[in-house]
Amino acid sequence: MHKKIILLVALLIFVKTSSVFAQISFGIKGGVNFSQLKTDFESQSVGANLKQSLDTKTGYVGGVYFRLGKTFFVQPELIFSAKGGSLNLLKSGSSTDYETVKIDYTSLDVPLLIGYKFGPLRVNAGPVASFKVSNSISDDLKNYSSNIGDSFKNASYGYQAGAGIDLGSLSVDLRYEGSLSDISSVVDLSKSVNYSQKGNLWQMTLGYKIF
Repeated sequence: MHKKIILLVALLIFVKTSSVFAQISFGIKGGVNFSQLKTDFESQSVGANLKQSLDTKTGYVGGVYFRLGKTFFVQPELIFSAKGGSLNLLKSGSSTDYETVKIDYTSLDVPLLIGYKFGPLRVNAGPVASFKVSNSISDDLKNYSSNIGDSFKNASYGYQAGAGIDLGSLSVDLRYEGSLSDISSVVDLSKSVNYSQKGNLWQMTLGYKIF
């Protein structure tokens, strides 16, 4: 009798555990970012010397994701991402002629998305924390302040929202990422430099579900 009870309890635990794990999937993903930098240069003391550029930076993105749930789901991710943008810098000795300088940086992004799936289609949104890995800034831009090279913050915060489609083990996602905090800021009173930057991007990825 006791053996039957133990066997029944073990069977129930196995079924319950199998059900839980059936709701969890893990995969890898990779793709491209199309990013821009938004600045408040025009409203600050650097004035006409620096202007925002509409050029986009194309960078790579890749990492892993977990999905917990089926119809309603939570999806945390760990993503390595190359981002950046461009600024228009007034050429030395000119009052009207600008040159484009590029800013590149990489970050480790941790999105936490909440989503809903209907058929093969998904929609999802949530916060993302970005941790700086490296950055590259033009020497011409560094001439404005010795602080610019160290201006990128160790962490910044934003949001992601988008949609995707699952086709068997493959998935395709398109997302927009916006900033809730500055990714960089400079205050240099000795040179009357004071400005901040935010980043935004469109991201397209292809994923593969391992289990």
